[in-house]
Amino acid sequence: MTSAVLSLWLGAAQAFDGPVKLCFEDSSVYPWITGDDKGLALLQLTLVEKELGLKIEYSRLPWRRCLLEVQTGRIHAAIAASYNSERASWGSYPLNVDGSLNREQRMHTDSFHVFRRIDSPVRWLNQRFENIAGQPVGVQLGYSVGRNIEELGYPVKSARSAEDLLRMLEVGVLQVVVLQRYEAQRLLKARPELHTLLVEDGPPVKVADQYLLFNGQFHAGNEALVKSVWAAIERARKSKKYQEEEALMLGAEARAK
Repeated sequence: MTSAVLSLWLGAAQAFDGPVKLCFEDSSVYPWITGDDKGLALLQLTLVEKELGLKIEYSRLPWRRCLLEVQTGRIHAAIAASYNSERASWGSYPLNVDGSLNREQRMHTDSFHVFRRIDSPVRWLNQRFENIAGQPVGVQLGYSVGRNIEELGYPVKSARSAEDLLRMLEVGVLQVVVLQRYEAQRLLKARPELHTLLVEDGPPVKVADQYLLFNGQFHAGNEALVKSVWAAIERARKSKKYQEEEALMLGAEARAK
């Protein structure tokens, strides 16, 4: 990075008068956001804050409310939001010159997987559910994967956290749920007895890049600042400090990426 480019980015940050207000969800999404207000996503933004000389103000909210606060402009951006067309109608993602998403400026990538009760006839095959007979699919409230499931023609039942969904699966309120990969692995490691009750089924429902999703009007009024933050996120994700921490939290899976 040249000194001229760095000066431009720093100037953009300094031109914005006030903290950049960000929100993130109030349940654990290991390893990106953990229950102690830490995680790789927040480490990434700490590195961005330090590099650009920004002041970031964080709010921890239920995910649906976080998105609503960004949509209305009361908060500037949502941490770790995957892409969907509804969000893009009011928000801004980093884009290439051809209008495609700039994956290099993602925060991270995670996948969404089907978990079902062992005694359930429901199966996830060829991106469709079999033997579901109108039963709802459990998803986390406000998650874009819920819309993906609905677009396939299945009803959904929402809960605030992955832990809540596993509990509903355990007691038989739900036969099948969709969970983010690493958070599900963390919960099942903590409760190995659940392996006798449920099983992961089939390939992922989707693999999704997660971005810092800005309010569209804020982006329009502070374009240089927003672009500088997205560019700094890429550098933070590729930094030695971030990759070392990722390796500690994900082990061999991080090294294989």
